[in-house]
Amino acid sequence: MTPHTDIPKLTFTPLYEQVKKAILNRIIAGEWGPGSFLPSEIALAKEYGVSQGTLRKALNALTREKRLVRYQGKGTAVAVLDEDSSLFPFFLLSDKYGKRVYPLSHICGVRLAPPSEAERAALNLGPDTDVIHIDRVRMLADCPVINERVTLSTARFPHFSFEFDKVPNTLYEHYQIHFGITVARATEQIEVTMPDAADLKRLNIEKNHPLLLVTRTSFDLQDQPVEFRTSRINTAHHVYRAELR
Repeated sequence: MTPHTDIPKLTFTPLYEQVKKAILNRIIAGEWGPGSFLPSEIALAKEYGVSQGTLRKALNALTREKRLVRYQGKGTAVAVLDEDSSLFPFFLLSDKYGKRVYPLSHICGVRLAPPSEAERAALNLGPDTDVIHIDRVRMLADCPVINERVTLSTARFPHFSFEFDKVPNTLYEHYQIHFGITVARATEQIEVTMPDAADLKRLNIEKNHPLLLVTRTSFDLQDQPVEFRTSRINTAHHVYRAELR
């Protein structure tokens, strides 16, 4: 007898994973906003019809993913992005000695523009859709190091301010507070490129000085694209350092 090869494999999702997903969906829906406390473990376990051990396992998993924060004696709250927590999981430059450096941004322009093909594909944009371009130079130790463009969908970011002084240094924190969008993960592509005219002007480099080009797409809790970012980096005095586990 010929064995059937087209029968799908049965899968089993652990109970704590089902509870974890249910809680995350309620966070995404806005039932519990950033900084707000969830009901007690006893109440949530009763609501979902599971043991406290199962409920705690779900909460611990969300805490490891930085969706939640556990406070001793107070309970569990939805994580709030601040400058450090929104920046350093995604900013991987350090000095030659491995010391983390904190960037400051100088805004060069904020405007509406038609998207490039790369931007359209990364943000899943339809036809005839404009995007928001945020052009900025990122400074490290008062030295211009990164010439960067951040691209946002106008549909996801209505009423985004085009005033330079309203665009903050840490954009991910801004997305969460003002638009209810939390960046959960990002994918990056890294390659070497030569400087263009804007790089020469903004980074004060010679025309034959190679740059590190980092192209990033970030995603929210629902795995929908949030922004498309290109960073053209002068690594003469800084290195791109990633920790692999």
